[in-house]
Amino acid sequence: MANQFNQDVTAAKLQKVQAALDVIKTELGPLLISLTPDERKSMLRMGDKTVAFVQKTTDYATTNPGFVPAFVSLDELKQDAAGLAALAPILRQLEQLSLDTDSTLMVAGSEAYTNALTIYNYIKFQANNHQQGAQAAFDDLKSRFAAQGQRKAKPSAAK
Repeated sequence: MANQFNQDVTAAKLQKVQAALDVIKTELGPLLISLTPDERKSMLRMGDKTVAFVQKTTDYATTNPGFVPAFVSLDELKQDAAGLAALAPILRQLEQLSLDTDSTLMVAGSEAYTNALTIYNYIKFQANNHQQGAQAAFDDLKSRFAAQGQRKAKPSAAK
């Protein structure tokens, strides 16, 4: 497999990205709400069809105020619908950025681990052949794999 990740991630680039993220957090922070896992489970979920339903309902309620029950605030509905419309595209961009960042980490990590394993196996080979310094390096690195191969045996099922 060809090396896909071959960029230097410079401190200057990271500082610029962090500064941009800080601006995003500062600007969005006051608008955002943190929910607990239980709160998230208990809320109604919205898909694309539901977003369209909310927008159409808001439009009907705006043009026909008689459709709105007295206990429902049309102003709050409009504010919620506007917030939904404004924040959804930002979320999509952040999700794509997150997915691409995660994929890049996966590629870089996979390539680094593959190369490290190749070097480790070569050090192991050199240690087995009494190459000077190889045994100490092998002894240090092999602890990564110490627990592997020591899996518990499955209990046999009674017949």
